[in-house]
Amino acid sequence: MKTVYLYGFMGCGKSYTGKKARDELNINYADSDEYIVNREHKTIAEIFGKYGEEFFRGLELSALKEITADLVSLGGGALTSGETAEYVKENGIVIFINTPFETCYNRIKNDSSRPLATRKSKTELLKLYENRKLHYNQTADFIMQNNEEIIKKIKEYL
Repeated sequence: MKTVYLYGFMGCGKSYTGKKARDELNINYADSDEYIVNREHKTIAEIFGKYGEEFFRGLELSALKEITADLVSLGGGALTSGETAEYVKENGIVIFINTPFETCYNRIKNDSSRPLATRKSKTELLKLYENRKLHYNQTADFIMQNNEEIIKKIKEYL
């Protein structure tokens, strides 16, 4: 069976939706960022700060190859790496959680665990959101907003 991957901008609700689906559908769920933090014994911010984003993207790919779960929440930039995007597309389906920027921004603006959110201004984050949204639309198998619809789609697929 293939995996369902939840993807979208920081603060779009990937982890929330993943945990809700896990509880409602009684499935195996993993958050790739949490997996990396537990494996590396460092926060995402520490990894970014010490090794940089490119190194972190490599950790994401190796983590996804290790994770065995029905449903996985991806980091907001995970599929910007071509090799990671290829791996995910070969091994499952991608649901883009299409949450408006203002909603995402209000959820992340004071979150020190998000290195990109703490280093960039609102204007810079909006530009990143707009650039990534094009990528999210191209990478996704399904584009959805509503949690109940997403959970229904996960149930259908699994």
